[in-house]
Amino acid sequence: MASDQSKNEIRPRPKRVQVIVNPAPATRVPLLGMLNKKFRGADIDWDVSLTHGPGDGKRLAEEAIADNVDVVIAYGGDGTVVEVASGMVGSDTPLLILSGGTGNLVAAELRLSSNLERCLDLICKENYSTRRIDVGMMGDRPFVLRVGCGIETEVVQEATRELKNQFGKWAYVFAGIKTLQDAPEADYEIKIDGETINARGMACIVANAGTVGVGRLMLAPTVDVNDGKLDVFFVKKTNIEAIFQLAGKMMGIDKEKNRDAEAKLDASKLVNHWSVTSVEINTDPVIDVQVDGDVVEKTPISIVARPKALRVVV
Repeated sequence: MASDQSKNEIRPRPKRVQVIVNPAPATRVPLLGMLNKKFRGADIDWDVSLTHGPGDGKRLAEEAIADNVDVVIAYGGDGTVVEVASGMVGSDTPLLILSGGTGNLVAAELRLSSNLERCLDLICKENYSTRRIDVGMMGDRPFVLRVGCGIETEVVQEATRELKNQFGKWAYVFAGIKTLQDAPEADYEIKIDGETINARGMACIVANAGTVGVGRLMLAPTVDVNDGKLDVFFVKKTNIEAIFQLAGKMMGIDKEKNRDAEAKLDASKLVNHWSVTSVEINTDPVIDVQVDGDVVEKTPISIVARPKALRVVV
């Protein structure tokens, strides 16, 4: 995320906040006691709503905005955070994210601490900072992180709850290795800002944010939630060795050992990358599409960037 603080807006400490909680991860921390201690000490009026199923986060966020709360707080994993955010797109009410899931990629993208008390302190001082970030729109469905079809959808489906409970965010790495052993291909027709590209490959990813959530790995250092654009990555057919070489290069590890290998590695043969304002993706055969970690759609899909559509606490 860009570090230009001139884009931040300073607001006075909120008087009323609404906390939207996914109760599943909340069993691991004394959340209510923490909220009560922090908000009572800061003289902030607060209330809590629980999500019980799909759609609850969006509905509760919309109700909180209609009730004129000063800040909406989301506690849970990326699924909960993105669902709450979907009910806040276009509003001026800030969203504060409390990390409570496996990956917590949205919080990582905003450089928010994984320490819940530190995050709560952000709005308990005399003033706090907010800024607007971009979202992507797949039809009428907003996303904060990314949309993917091909390998990424397979990885999402392979990363079971059992794997996540056992290995945390590394579950996605293990799922990715398993998926690469028999990665499917498809014929893609990709329309980028009006230009059509036809190619055969393993995956197409449309990213609003670059954070992957494993170590320092990023999709690309140029992906920015504040640039008004989306980044399209098209992954061609390749082998596991080349993927690991590219991953090592992205993470900046083992540079001496891999220097010769990296010099021979042409990333353009593995991945094409475009910065766009709109993209349409069609495939043969029709394949599943994941949106911010949930498989919810099938190709074809149409996506546009919506700049500065969500206000967040930073």
